[in-house]
Amino acid sequence: MLRNRVFTAVVGGHFMVDVLNSVGAVLLAVLAGPLGLSNQQIGLALTVYTLLGALSQPLFGWIADRLPGRTLQLAAFGVVWMALCYTGVALAPNWTVLLPCFLLAALGSGLFHPIGTASAAAAVPDKPASATAIFFFGGQAGLAVGPLLAGIVLAAAGTPGIVPVALAAIVPAGVLLLAQQTARSRRATRAAAPTAPRVWTALAIALLLAFIALVVVRSSIQAVYQSFLPKLFSDRGWEPTAYGALAGTFMAMGAVGNVLNGWMADRFGMRAATVWPLILSVPAGLACFLVTPLWAIFIAGGLAGMLIGGQHSILVLYAQRILPVKQGLASGLILGFTFATGAIGTLLSGTLADLIGLETVMIGVTLLGLPAAALALTLPGRARPAAVPVTAPTATAATAQSD
Repeated sequence: MLRNRVFTAVVGGHFMVDVLNSVGAVLLAVLAGPLGLSNQQIGLALTVYTLLGALSQPLFGWIADRLPGRTLQLAAFGVVWMALCYTGVALAPNWTVLLPCFLLAALGSGLFHPIGTASAAAAVPDKPASATAIFFFGGQAGLAVGPLLAGIVLAAAGTPGIVPVALAAIVPAGVLLLAQQTARSRRATRAAAPTAPRVWTALAIALLLAFIALVVVRSSIQAVYQSFLPKLFSDRGWEPTAYGALAGTFMAMGAVGNVLNGWMADRFGMRAATVWPLILSVPAGLACFLVTPLWAIFIAGGLAGMLIGGQHSILVLYAQRILPVKQGLASGLILGFTFATGAIGTLLSGTLADLIGLETVMIGVTLLGLPAAALALTLPGRARPAAVPVTAPTATAATAQSD
């Protein structure tokens, strides 16, 4: 799998894109003093950045579907665009220049993600679940490395230190272009099988609605954990280092969960890899809130992160299979929808927490894992996930280079 040039190119690109995505919050915090930024300005910038990145993905996925021979070129352009925009942010003399540079960088992320997601699954058609999981692991690794790297370079060189970090994105962009060139130089030895037209019966529509509801519930669970886990334990008197470590454990184990769930889906089927982790996430999450020993809280929090966060790549792959659109648009739709509904779930949970208490809300959100598992039972079940239909150039590279 790792010898597949298309696959390694999109995973490397995902890593760099999310390194830059995670650098933004640290960079704005450092610039707050010199530029006189208020918390409101920083919060507004980060919120609009997230929404632009999420809501632009369906559009860019739709465009990519109509340029099948240039998808990796578009992905490379997205990476380079982010590098240039973040260079502008690092060198911005004032807020007027900084804000547009920062917000425009989100469009590069929005361009890369649907293309990368579809290309990762298509590049390894015999193991699409594992390929998609590793693709998202690369992004989560970037999210973890970015703040640490930003802290080091900002302490050593100030905001100009971000410039070489941003320009390092040229390397994965070049790898993406090479992968595109290699794909063009090969010819597929077999054509993709034609797909039968989809017949939308009442049952099919009901199952699609069940899938949408599942995505809403699961994304809300994960977003609420990420947003309020530190606040819950801060309210209990924990020090920032302790609840920060707990939140980091939850996120890190979510990355591990994606890889494990991908392996489980390729071995036992995608429905099993969705239903059982959702069920098991309920006792793990409740234990995190209700046990008292510190070691037990961290173990339970890590298990909850692995079981909840590991669903992401599987549901993206399901969307590519069952949504009545092509792969790029399907990837853009599911990613944008996931981020947007997670943000709405977080807002509703925060509002409700002010009325009935944060711990009560967190327990209620955790219990939503059971109806989510019931919704997951409606998903198509197969012994192994079907190979994702592919189009050039990805198909040629996958046929010629996959293990």
